[in-house]
Amino acid sequence: MFYKAFSVTGVGNKTTLDDGLVSTVDEPVTISAVLIDVSYYENNIIEGWIGTKRILEIMDKVLNCSYIHAAASSIYSTTRIVRIPIDYPILVGSIFKIGINCGAVPTDINGAYEYIKTP
Repeated sequence: MFYKAFSVTGVGNKTTLDDGLVSTVDEPVTISAVLIDVSYYENNIIEGWIGTKRILEIMDKVLNCSYIHAAASSIYSTTRIVRIPIDYPILVGSIFKIGINCGAVPTDINGAYEYIKTP
């Protein structure tokens, strides 16, 4: 199991993606999961993309939030998601990107890709 950190700063009324996890000829990979934390709960949407195909779409309010200011929003869920399982092989030359689609109030996401090297 391998991990690659990511950090995405959200921008109001825009989808912002990170640089992603690249699958190469020398190192083809399968994305196992995404470990994730959001800065605030603002009903923004976390997205995961491979090329032009969206394979992940989840609301921020069900994810873990380590910031104290989000404690006031704890009514959304009593069990927060920290690890989103994906188990999707990334074809050679493709990139898996994580990002956030923000409304008027932006939030940030931080975490890591959990992946394996595909034999």
